Amino acid sequence: MSAWPGHVQPLIRLLGECRIGTAARPGRLVYRKGWALLAYLAIERPRVHRRSRIAAMLWPDLPHGAALTNLRQVLTDLNRAIVAAAGEGVLLIDRESVRLCPDASQGLFDIDLLEPALPAGDRTREWLGEAGELLEGVSLEQCDEFCEWLPGARTWARQRLLKALERARDAATAAGDVEHALGLARRLTVLDPWDEAQHRSLLALYLRLGETGLALSWYRSLERGLRRELAVEPHPATRALGMEIERRIARVSQPMPTSRAWDRISVAAMA
Repeated sequence: MSAWPGHVQPLIRLLGECRIGTAARPGRLVYRKGWALLAYLAIERPRVHRRSRIAAMLWPDLPHGAALTNLRQVLTDLNRAIVAAAGEGVLLIDRESVRLCPDASQGLFDIDLLEPALPAGDRTREWLGEAGELLEGVSLEQCDEFCEWLPGARTWARQRLLKALERARDAATAAGDVEHALGLARRLTVLDPWDEAQHRSLLALYLRLGETGLALSWYRSLERGLRRELAVEPHPATRALGMEIERRIARVSQPMPTSRAWDRISVAAMA
């Protein structure tokens, strides 16, 4: 399997709503902890993990034998779904350990496709507009070790996602695909709502499309949010862009001179 497979969408999504397979052939996992385990194995590649340790992490309140039995069931279900989506040899399981094959699994996951090496302008990356938090909606309250691991993993994934979205937005803008760039820019403001640089990029795209009214509404909403939530004023660069938007709207809104006014202007010009 090549490092960057040619399928349009990642076969396994961990960012936002967790999914496995394709739209035509969607897969499913029976066990919620299967997603937690899959994300852990994907981020911790190429480490080999002892099954006893994984069982203790995911079922800390159960006796050792019962935890291993639960893990065996989750692994069987997980391997079934992965084989159906991507083939054999991705999830490597033996009596003592479990891991993802670094080569066979590379490029199957959405987190793999955040690499700078993948061309940012590739339209196969439209899935970025749907990407969100790692294991969105998944929580294992009674699993302390996993809960300690998850926030750091989410921060790692979020930083990579933001950078990938920025590269894709800038590439789409440079290619003249402003509508696509606008969608990515909106996604960035959702994921990072108080980063004014992201909002400025979005406002600039609105202006490029001639959508000054939408730009002004967005700016004023940002201004109100900053004051209400953070008790701060917009950054000078953001404020300057807001003033430019207001000037453009004012120019468009000015009434056209009457014929008599044009005569006065013409006389003054010739004086």
